[in-house]
Amino acid sequence: MGRRMYVALGVVAMTLSLTGVAGAAFEDWAIGAKAGSLGIGGELTTDLLPNVHLRGGVQGFGFDFQAEFSDIDYDVDVDLLNPMLAVDWYPFSGMFRVSAGVVFNNSDITLDAASSQPIEIGGSVYDPADLGSLRGSSDFDDVAPYVGIGFGNPLSSNGHWGFMTEAGVAFIGSPNVNLRATGPFANNPALLADLAEEEREIEDDLDAIRIYPVLSMALYYRF
Repeated sequence: MGRRMYVALGVVAMTLSLTGVAGAAFEDWAIGAKAGSLGIGGELTTDLLPNVHLRGGVQGFGFDFQAEFSDIDYDVDVDLLNPMLAVDWYPFSGMFRVSAGVVFNNSDITLDAASSQPIEIGGSVYDPADLGSLRGSSDFDDVAPYVGIGFGNPLSSNGHWGFMTEAGVAFIGSPNVNLRATGPFANNPALLADLAEEEREIEDDLDAIRIYPVLSMALYYRF
């Protein structure tokens, strides 16, 4: 884990401990196992105010796929790792909730493209022997605001076990893409300019997910 991950987990843990332990009895805590579009993980929930809960956790998952950007086929590897801190408000004192918080983005996206045929980059054509392979990465904002709605109250008095669902959006910002070549032309000024154009085109393609859908289900246990 990188430094950002430790900082994010520290913020989540400290916030939960300072706001929860001081005023919450043991039975005012719940633990949950969670899966969704941010990955698989767990979370803790505690009382903050009447009908207001504080929830923190972390989710992660890894997968890879192939995608085409600017007529170039890339192998894309995604490693999700997303601590989250949210405040849940139950306006009707029931199961429905409205949530707001932040997602700490520690996810990594890597790109890799190799071809035995000439590749066109930024309007210029490069021989594979000169270009080598294309390798790169993409990231988004480190901290993403989050809003959502959900159903399920882990601190209700209706038994110790329960189920929750959630739907919302995280505003992860515009993508930042970095590409490099591995071949003899790696530092060629013309290639670097063409790679900069390729980066902009990939960023335009990825810009559609700057508002990331957050969907999840969780099984929880109240102490």
